[in-house]
Amino acid sequence: MMIEVLTKRRIAVFAVFLALFTIAGLLLRSHWEYTRLLAIQEAQIRSKAKKASSCANYTSLSQCQRCPKEELRQLVPYCMQTGHKELIRCDNGKEEFIWCDISPAIEERDFWKFQICTLVLGLSSYTVVYLRQKKLDKILMEKINRQIASGV
Repeated sequence: MMIEVLTKRRIAVFAVFLALFTIAGLLLRSHWEYTRLLAIQEAQIRSKAKKASSCANYTSLSQCQRCPKEELRQLVPYCMQTGHKELIRCDNGKEEFIWCDISPAIEERDFWKFQICTLVLGLSSYTVVYLRQKKLDKILMEKINRQIASGV
């Protein structure tokens, strides 16, 4: 009776389900570990940047951004450390720039933006080429049909 319940199809479906469940578990575990490491790295970056500021407590007014070439040429202190700066406001109301690091999360986001743009560009290029080839094939077939119809 047990053998009749376990047909080849049911065993295959169960094996596929088990494989998908295992892969999903591994992906989630990997993602959670990666997210935890990103949080640790960002906390380290924040603590280093906090030491660079002239005030103890501050709020960030802008995201970490690349320093312009002029500031790098003028050897501005907050741009010399990493080449990036962040605008902050101290508790006393004073605004200043401090150096900052681009977090790995931002670098990863930028990487995926680039990959998606490349994919969209590639797919659109393929579509244009495919449609152009179909049009040229249609013109060629019409020309061949005209030649056959005229008896040449």
